[in-house]
Amino acid sequence: MSVNEDFVQSSSDSFWEVGKYMRTVKRCDNGFQLCNHLRKLIEERSEIERKYSAMLNEWSKKWNNFLDKGPEYGTTQGAWRGVLTESDQVADLHTNMADKLMSSVHSAIKVWQKDNYHKSMMHFKETKDFEDSFRKVQKPWGKHLSKVQAAKKDYHAACRAEKSMANQENNARGDSTVSQDQLTKLQDKLRRCQQDVDGTREKYNAAINDINSYNPKYIEDMTEVYNKCQEFEHKRIDFFKKIMYDIHACLDLSVDAKYSQIYTSLHATIGNQDANKDLKWWSTNHGVGMHMNWPEFEEYSPGLQAISKRGKSNVGSADGGIMITKIKHSREDSYGSYTNEQQPPQPQHQYQPQQTYTTQTSNNSHGATTSNSDSHDSTVNNGENPFGDADQDYGDQDSSEDPPSDGWVVRALYSYAKAEDDELELNVGDVFRQVAVADEMGWCKGLKDGVEGFFPKNYVERL
Repeated sequence: MSVNEDFVQSSSDSFWEVGKYMRTVKRCDNGFQLCNHLRKLIEERSEIERKYSAMLNEWSKKWNNFLDKGPEYGTTQGAWRGVLTESDQVADLHTNMADKLMSSVHSAIKVWQKDNYHKSMMHFKETKDFEDSFRKVQKPWGKHLSKVQAAKKDYHAACRAEKSMANQENNARGDSTVSQDQLTKLQDKLRRCQQDVDGTREKYNAAINDINSYNPKYIEDMTEVYNKCQEFEHKRIDFFKKIMYDIHACLDLSVDAKYSQIYTSLHATIGNQDANKDLKWWSTNHGVGMHMNWPEFEEYSPGLQAISKRGKSNVGSADGGIMITKIKHSREDSYGSYTNEQQPPQPQHQYQPQQTYTTQTSNNSHGATTSNSDSHDSTVNNGENPFGDADQDYGDQDSSEDPPSDGWVVRALYSYAKAEDDELELNVGDVFRQVAVADEMGWCKGLKDGVEGFFPKNYVERL
């Protein structure tokens, strides 16, 4: 079947049929809606990335708290923390990904959509322009098509009438009851029907010839408008391709140097895990490597009073007595979680029963008495401080310098698990205020999270 014959097929669903251009026109509206859908897609993906990032951070926080309070230690604890550090860093990357999707890709679609689709009261200007152009081009061709369809209808009606009359005339000739006059009348009607068939055929052919002669112009004009629609859609598809590449650039973490560095660092952190170092640390702090005050013989002295843990007191009684000149003392270990083999000296909390001391007797006739000694505020043990030098590892702070009214800002260098109620619990990196200078035993008073208490001086540095 030829192209010209296609035009007159009423059952055809071709673009060239009257009104069928509306599918192409509607594609313009669809393009605007597709921009909305693509923006929605990006919004949802951005929200997914943010939720994933939040879940990673929450997971990392949970397990960091476990490590802070749990039994893991040393370089093995460092490997655990390396996995959690990876989580925090990946969470940051996914947060950045969500931000870029919205700030660059989503906003770019919105701007392009606004520049290419101009909303009028009921239509987009571009849609209305395409529709008006198609309608204008198709209108004259539609008139030719109407004439063809009318001529076709008349011709087919004439053919049906002629065939019916021919049957009647043929039957009348074989019927003896039909008079000659009646037969003649039927024959006259048949001739008129045949003339109608010939006349309508000529008009039908003429209409077909007219539309066929107009078809080339119709095709040319319709194609011109259609190409404009194609160009508009081509621009949208090209833009969407660019947007898809932009989405790819946001999602592809494999090309991000930070992403690869995260796993390089994690691999190195796991490689630093050393069983020998961890076991040595454990032995030094909780095993056979710990110091011990083995029991020694002690001479009975009924006048020896209990030595307080903290608080200054005079050495010796008002009327003389016993002066303690040497006491060997230690404390139960209190410790935090360390990943280093070296730890700061542990502070003294109480004296052990095993003590070695020498006395000097005064001239008091009532016998020997002893004085209380403070483990934080007065030093015995021949002037030896269980913390070491009071100013050791504490920057350039002068121990005699009075703090300002609100104290000094200090940061914990080591973790410290308090052994007494009036002490402060420290974690590495904690920042708080020291409100008093250190005593002779190296204990400082601080204010942390609204709680006042004591802490070892050489566990912190001043900021």
